[in-house]
Amino acid sequence: MNCFYCKGDMVPDFTTHVAELENCIVIIKHVPCLKCSQCGEVVYTGTTLQKIEQILDKCKAAMTEVAIVEYQPAA
Repeated sequence: MNCFYCKGDMVPDFTTHVAELENCIVIIKHVPCLKCSQCGEVVYTGTTLQKIEQILDKCKAAMTEVAIVEYQPAA
């Protein structure tokens, strides 16, 4: 797969995803992704995006101001 921006090679890697909710910042560490080896652009699979949404929903329910969580793949 090639990067949408610079056409570099996309390689499997991990990243840190940061999301800002209404009153909360969520940092998700070690999220699997495809990352451009040239410009660093990150792309997630559909499965990974679903898992990120599940994590964010749990954080919304917890109502914390800052949450730092570890990405845990589905078993």
